Amino acid sequence: MKTRFLLSPLLMLFSLASCRHDVVPLPPGTIKIAVISDIHYMDPSLLKNGAENGEAFQNYLNADPKLVQYSDGIFKETIKKLKSEQPDILLVAGDLTKDGEQVSHQSVVALLQQLKSAGTKVFVVPGNHDIQNPEARSYDGNTSSPTATISANSFSTLYSNFGYGNAIAKDPNSLSYVGQPYSDLWILAIDACKYYENVGDIAVVGGVIKPQTMQWIKDQMALAKAKGVRVLGLMHHNLIEHYSGQSQLDPGYVVDNFESSANDLMNAGLDVIFTGHYHANDVSSRESNGNVLYDVETASLVDPPLPIRYVTMKNRDLDITTDYVTKINTALPEGADLTTYSNIFFSAHLDGAFSYLLTQPPFDLSADDAGSVAPLFRNAYMAHFAGDEKISAEEQSNDDVIAQLSPTAGMALAALWTDLNPKDNTVHINLRAK
Repeated sequence: MKTRFLLSPLLMLFSLASCRHDVVPLPPGTIKIAVISDIHYMDPSLLKNGAENGEAFQNYLNADPKLVQYSDGIFKETIKKLKSEQPDILLVAGDLTKDGEQVSHQSVVALLQQLKSAGTKVFVVPGNHDIQNPEARSYDGNTSSPTATISANSFSTLYSNFGYGNAIAKDPNSLSYVGQPYSDLWILAIDACKYYENVGDIAVVGGVIKPQTMQWIKDQMALAKAKGVRVLGLMHHNLIEHYSGQSQLDPGYVVDNFESSANDLMNAGLDVIFTGHYHANDVSSRESNGNVLYDVETASLVDPPLPIRYVTMKNRDLDITTDYVTKINTALPEGADLTTYSNIFFSAHLDGAFSYLLTQPPFDLSADDAGSVAPLFRNAYMAHFAGDEKISAEEQSNDDVIAQLSPTAGMALAALWTDLNPKDNTVHINLRAK
């Protein structure tokens, strides 16, 4: 008994060391980080008996246009490309599933495991679609019905191989955690979702960093500073506006109290955070007291342009480039290629959506005026989603006419076309000294 008692602490230390055998210092050269977001994976089993052309599913697409019907092929091609690129780290900025369906989560886990097995360290955070989602549906012919979703506890269990199971710190008030791919590099994964407010038929879109979670973050950042550790942020919701007035024109995409939250994180030492949610490939920044915080938003894999970001990190330098998913092993209507089909699909659905939205406050256009203005909003949104947007003289002239018809619509169009610094698809970021 005495021998076993003496050996137990040694065995425990050995066990802990074994669990962390992969945590080594950053290599002296560069590391490669891939970033994807808003996969919105829909397991093919959720579409039965021609449901993809049925009334219920088409109504869903008209309200929220996404290529979820082809998400299985798109995500499998993404995994294939990532396995070929062999990034050291993959960051996934939430909305892994269409609407939090349990079966979709299980498929995402299996596909991510392929990448982890190939040697990539994977870190995920939940998005507003992923947990306790009352909109989780399966489709059969012309009808739909509720299907099983997952809880917050189930999420952390399902994704235990992708950040949660090996976290060095976990926030007791959210699904936020600290991952440690290398001994001197931490991933601060922030859960700002409001799934705990999903009590009706519609999931809550907006996000907030709870005061308790913000204090936990500050404590982790102080510990990182004391240890001389570099920290990269990861969150689903935007932390900084990506066009002027975003929080008012399209609420729910930037976290509540975003200005104070961004200042708190910047003052705590955070330089960059990788986000998603708005389906745009856009980078914005905020400056305070000589410090700069970058919000690197990555667009969705089910809306054009279907991007994958690659970040080359060397010491204090981040060099970000963008690649795209341009093909899938799935037949598309009329034999179209993926890029052409996704642009046609998205354009058509946006025209319909804006024809309706522009008749509502704060625009209040007539149905005829809304129909004529809708293509201009479609062009602006698609340009913003693609990043590095630049308005043509012809488009500017058309938008100027709209501004006379509706100053609010003109202001919104101008904001979408104004690309805030820095560049979006190819950008260099210099981090502050640790």
